[in-house]
Amino acid sequence: MENASSKPSEIDTRSMMSMQEVDPSPVDDETPDLESGEYFPTKPIQRGVPESGSSIPKLGLRGYNWDTCLSMLQKYSTYPPTLFFGLHFTNTSLIPLVTRSVPASESYLLLTRPIYQSPSLEHLVLTVPVLIHIASGFALRNIRSSRRARLFGAENRSQRYLLKLWPRMSLQARVGYILSPLIGAHVLVNRVVPLVVDGGSSGIGLGYVAHGIARSPALWNVYYLVFVAAGVWHFVGGWASWMGWRVTTAWKERSNTKGSLEGCLGYMENGKRIKRQRKMWWIVNGIAAAGASVWLVGALGIIRRAGEGSAWESKSWNEMYRQKRFYCLTTHRVLAFLKREVPPFPRSERFQCTPCCQIALPVQRNYRSLSSVMAGLPQSRMANQLVQHSGKEYMTVKEGLAYILNPPAQNAASKATKKDLKADDESQSVFYNPIQQFNRDLSVLAIRAYGEHALAAKKQKAEKKKNKKFTGSGSVTGKKRKRGEEETEKNDEKERAVGNSSEPAPELHHEQKIPPSFTILDALSATGLRALRYASEIPFTTCVIANDLSSSAIESMKINIEYNGLEKLIRPNNGDARAYMYSAHNSTSTNVEGINTSKFDVIDLDPYGTAAPFMDAAVQGVKDGGLLCVTCTDAGVWASNGYPEKSFALYGGVPIKGSHSHEGGLRLILHGLATSAAKYGLAIEPLLSLSIDFYARVFVRVHRSPAEVKFVSGNTMMVYNCDSGCGAWSIQPLSQTRQRLDKRGNPFYHYGFATGPAAGPYCDHCGFKTHLGGPMWAGPLHNPHFIQKILDMLPGADREIYQTVDRIEGMLTTALEEDLDFSDPTKGSIPEQTDTVGQEAESTEYAAIIPRLDPATRDPHPFYFSLSGLSKVLHTSTMPIDAFRGAIRHVGYRSTRSHAKPNTVRTDAPWEIVWEIMREWVRQKSPIKPGALSTGSAGAAIMEKSRENLRKIDGANKLLSQLKNEIVSAVESGKDASDLVTKVEAALYRSGSKQALSQNLSEAQDAGQVEPQKNQAQVAASSKGAMSASPHLNLGTLEVVFDEALGREASAVHTKKRLVRYQINPRPNWGPLNRASGGQQP
Repeated sequence: MENASSKPSEIDTRSMMSMQEVDPSPVDDETPDLESGEYFPTKPIQRGVPESGSSIPKLGLRGYNWDTCLSMLQKYSTYPPTLFFGLHFTNTSLIPLVTRSVPASESYLLLTRPIYQSPSLEHLVLTVPVLIHIASGFALRNIRSSRRARLFGAENRSQRYLLKLWPRMSLQARVGYILSPLIGAHVLVNRVVPLVVDGGSSGIGLGYVAHGIARSPALWNVYYLVFVAAGVWHFVGGWASWMGWRVTTAWKERSNTKGSLEGCLGYMENGKRIKRQRKMWWIVNGIAAAGASVWLVGALGIIRRAGEGSAWESKSWNEMYRQKRFYCLTTHRVLAFLKREVPPFPRSERFQCTPCCQIALPVQRNYRSLSSVMAGLPQSRMANQLVQHSGKEYMTVKEGLAYILNPPAQNAASKATKKDLKADDESQSVFYNPIQQFNRDLSVLAIRAYGEHALAAKKQKAEKKKNKKFTGSGSVTGKKRKRGEEETEKNDEKERAVGNSSEPAPELHHEQKIPPSFTILDALSATGLRALRYASEIPFTTCVIANDLSSSAIESMKINIEYNGLEKLIRPNNGDARAYMYSAHNSTSTNVEGINTSKFDVIDLDPYGTAAPFMDAAVQGVKDGGLLCVTCTDAGVWASNGYPEKSFALYGGVPIKGSHSHEGGLRLILHGLATSAAKYGLAIEPLLSLSIDFYARVFVRVHRSPAEVKFVSGNTMMVYNCDSGCGAWSIQPLSQTRQRLDKRGNPFYHYGFATGPAAGPYCDHCGFKTHLGGPMWAGPLHNPHFIQKILDMLPGADREIYQTVDRIEGMLTTALEEDLDFSDPTKGSIPEQTDTVGQEAESTEYAAIIPRLDPATRDPHPFYFSLSGLSKVLHTSTMPIDAFRGAIRHVGYRSTRSHAKPNTVRTDAPWEIVWEIMREWVRQKSPIKPGALSTGSAGAAIMEKSRENLRKIDGANKLLSQLKNEIVSAVESGKDASDLVTKVEAALYRSGSKQALSQNLSEAQDAGQVEPQKNQAQVAASSKGAMSASPHLNLGTLEVVFDEALGREASAVHTKKRLVRYQINPRPNWGPLNRASGGQQP
């Protein structure tokens, strides 16, 4: 019985008379499933009239029917996609599960992207096999339908269509048909739309998927849940079918025994086969469920939590997702139109029709002339829009409220990766740098906060002058005013009168109410993006000068100014920034072109590299009390030890080496500004100094005060840095500034020499050499009033305009907490005001005024240290920062974070306390192995001061004193020489010192023969540093408790919410772009 093993899944078990009522279909019409690959006939089916073209010529081999070939083609077409999806499963699930970070997983995705997203391999491995698999599935179902129709007597195609003879689909086939549109949607979102919108999918990664899930969580969570489950089940079930591991795909087909031939008609099936089939069913479906679960945990569990992308990434990604909706809606409308308008074809002619039209994918490329854009309303401007001007195409880029026209060739240059650059992009200048968006957002907010202060101060000064005039106090002989103040008042009056026009200033009357002027100079403007944002986002700006040396940059700047409609506020100037600022020092009006040439309220220096060449001119071009905004991107000079000579030439000081080098770089830049200003009787006041990514950004207020210049030497210091040893440091001020009282009891300052040196040539803690750094700024880095003013503005800031608000809030809060007096809850949150201007700012009318700090104030605890660096010295595990801060607070000292680097600490505890806490960490929490610290290393010298060694030294001293007493008593009681020798030997024997002394001597001799001695001066200093401690600190009795709860309490004194204090780089190669040709840099 050849067909005995061919079991139909369901038959009619009624009487034989009822068999006449069913269709004339034979019992064995259920052929094996062609789609699952089970149709492999043992021999060709011989028919009386063979169908033409139904078999392949044998050529001496056994012939195969078309259904057999299609089944084999469907099977083998799954091999390449299986390799692809295995790699994709690793990249999108396993690696995110291991790294627990989307940015860390992106690097692995970039490594494998060239393998399966190259134009040749992608179609060879994925596109063509998938299409072959789907097409062969449809063909096999069509062949099977035709065969069943012939069994029922259908002779032509029209008769076959009248019968509903499509074979019953297995669950495997159903899942495959469900998976087809899901794959199409995935390809549309991740490949087609990026290709049309962005020209490629090189920027598409895990962050793009996370961004889409964050935008529409309900839609994409359900989509990926269904997509992953169906895909994994279809692949695992398909391979199980090919391998013969599964007989059926639905559990109900096994439990349903209705109409079963079991035990009848010679059908052989026993219980073992049923058990084996059930076992394989559980195994196959268990593997599919496990694979889908792991993929979903990695995809929806890890990638979904990454949230939306950064500001500049969100722009292009949002556009892609909007285009996706457009394509889906267009496709839906086209299909609905065809279904509504096109008449249905007869079934007999459906396969003979040809398409009468072609539907092209919509590509949205709106070309608009610049003149039409200018004539339109402001609402007509959009980001990522193509416009034409003078026969050239430009792409609009929006940041804040400003738009710039970026040539399309610059898009690749702005991505900062060489693989995105084309051959002709290498020579193009960088027009837009999205990495600096945080810098520009912060600058707008900082200038706005300062501008409110400047306007309030001008108003207060005008009212004082007005009150003085009405009271008649002007006739009273008083203190003579400085010439600079008189010139400043005249210039302000003329600027207020002129306003934005270039006409000559008329005669003014003080009774006229004219808004005060507020002028800004963007000295190195390039495309003018900063000037555009200052003019459009700072409401009280009266004039912005956008200067650049490159004529091509000026032309681009004019186009951008015209596009934004800001011709009345922004004036471009083509020239050297230094010459222009020097000319503003002596000028009191506008030039013939209508450009303001007097001093400015704000000067912004944002060069490519160092700002040192512009500092001297900048301090002279800003008004009294004006603001300087300085950016320096040459961190390789001021934050490293590679170019000390260049650092001294640019900033007048030598950098320091270590984890605190970035704060040292900030102090070098401030030192360069202070010395440049001091030559002209100008004093600086740092309002905000930040080390951000790869650059430094400082905001400095400049005052004309020769008296305050005297404090510059007292606010300058040298640093003795143990960079090759334990990393400790000590500071040496260049001069001393002390406050004294005169005969009348009034305070005054005395300036004298400083005592030096503050440290020796070797470190007091580890004995290694110290290196000299500086001179550098020793005063405070920030004004807490200024920082608090910016923080108060953030809740009302529009996040669509300022897309980096979260990072600004986190960094400024951390910078504000760097002041230990602010971090200490027992003291006031903000230092007391020190001048009359600050005292009057308490009124609501002048609340915007930012008080000045005492110019004699010196930062008592500069620099920070890294806990990982301290742990590296001792070869121990890194202490949690909360545990360290809890230990610091428990012994009575204060600590805080640093904005420059994560896991760093600023504290007022001396280094003896810090190292004692680290030694106690080793003793209590993280012991080190014996011999882990080599002799002569910094860690060994630090650990020699441990409490165990100190107790041994104390014990040795007790034995020595006891031995001395015994020897003295022996000398006094000795009768003769032999008796004295006997008593002394007995005392030595009892103390055991004789044997220990000889043993130590032999060991020292052996060590001297094997290992050469180090430098004697270093060994002496090391032993001195290891054995000595500060006389006022008893480290042996210090109680150190690592209370993490106390540390967290200290961290959460002022901040109750989670902040983005240290942002992870949004993408690889996060750093400065290539230098712009022609000096153009946004």
